Amino acid sequence: MDEAILTGGPSASGPTLVTGANGRTGRAVVSALARAGRPVRAFARDAGQRAGLLALGAAEVAVGDLTDRASLGAALAGCAAAVHIGPPMHPLEVEITTAMIGAAEAAGVGHFTYYSVMHPVRREVRHHRLKLECEERLVASRLAWTIVQPARYMQHLAPIWPKVAADGVHRMPFGTRARFSVVDLEDLAEAVARVSGAPGHAFATYELAGPEALSQEDMADVISRVIGRPVRAEAIPLDEMAADAAAKGLSEDRIAQMRLMNAHYDAHGFRGNPNVLAMLLGRPPATYEAYVRRLAGR
Repeated sequence: MDEAILTGGPSASGPTLVTGANGRTGRAVVSALARAGRPVRAFARDAGQRAGLLALGAAEVAVGDLTDRASLGAALAGCAAAVHIGPPMHPLEVEITTAMIGAAEAAGVGHFTYYSVMHPVRREVRHHRLKLECEERLVASRLAWTIVQPARYMQHLAPIWPKVAADGVHRMPFGTRARFSVVDLEDLAEAVARVSGAPGHAFATYELAGPEALSQEDMADVISRVIGRPVRAEAIPLDEMAADAAAKGLSEDRIAQMRLMNAHYDAHGFRGNPNVLAMLLGRPPATYEAYVRRLAGR
């Protein structure tokens, strides 16, 4: 191997750092790594998140800010591997990830997994374009790296589940016929745990999509079958989505990016191939119906 590539050294037996550890994705990844018997150092912004992350299975919690290079270096010290999950749709994603890469190089981290997005080449969507630029920075680094590219989560149903079940309407901010290869976050987290710091996955880019390309109408049909009551699909107008997001305190920039992304998905869908995820898991990925049954307790 090229001597310029960092492959571990003194930190090879250290923990795996997970950034964004208290987010939806990070919490799933922390749990999956812990279940796999891997020592995890969770990186969080708030010391008040420590107890919850330790309860998920983290062995340690590093408190810091992704925009602060000093806290990145401290968090990465002694780590064998890192899983970098950037803040969602952050305008400084490239700067943050570049700093993480530099800090990981300086710390001698043996393996760096970057949590990207499926089809980052969709450059007209900033969320995708910035992920692509981060991938380029990582590929040009001195690190041994793996890039995972997840599709849209099945778990987007969870926050609206009580209303869907009660009202019989499945509403999302794109057309009812746009198709998505939705994927179970639990499968994604297990796949990340399998590749992070493991032999045979360096310098690989993995597209991680679910086994079915489903429209909102298809999803509504599945939910109807599971709960035994009719559910119909309905598109949320983007103006309504934006107003609701503003009421929840999201920034104008984040709302603008959500508009752009959902308009793009409405026009083109978001479909991928499940073969790589099945290979990494050693089994078929979960179907949408299996996820809905789990959500419904059926």
